[in-house]
Amino acid sequence: MGLRESLDDPISKYTSTSYTKVSVEDSVMTAAKVMMKAGSTEAIVVRDGSPAGVVTERDILYKVVAVGSDASVVDVEQVMSSPIQSIEESSKVGDAIAKMTKLGLRRLGVTREGMLVGLVTQKALVAGGLNKSVGLPELVSPTQISCPYCDAVMKDRAELSKHIDQVHLGLGLLEGNLSNW
Repeated sequence: MGLRESLDDPISKYTSTSYTKVSVEDSVMTAAKVMMKAGSTEAIVVRDGSPAGVVTERDILYKVVAVGSDASVVDVEQVMSSPIQSIEESSKVGDAIAKMTKLGLRRLGVTREGMLVGLVTQKALVAGGLNKSVGLPELVSPTQISCPYCDAVMKDRAELSKHIDQVHLGLGLLEGNLSNW
């Protein structure tokens, strides 16, 4: 199935229903350890059992490490993004990509009747599902570089990066540019 067809897939097809949780009272260091142990790039922050926000590796890096704060004394509530931006699980992949692009996000909470049931990430959408691995072509120096999503041949890594950004991450696709599909 090509990308064009997958835009009409329900977002539930790409949703991870097992996600890491931390408390609003946990320190950033505790959250980072929980995320590392789970192999996760984010954690849902809960207050009284309900989702209050989300904290990501970037939040920790940019809001704590980069400014020289002590991760053991900063509460995760101080760096989390809140509220969690979400989308109904019956929504289409194209809707999720559009929302992520508009808001500059890499993940969305997935809800059913207003209740959080999972997460969907940009990576899962681009990779075509949770069980499909996408290689990192920029780490390899072949004589020809081909796009891991559509096999288009590029002259160098910069061109490939631009192609992936414009075609596969939504810049051209969301504006109706389906010429490559």
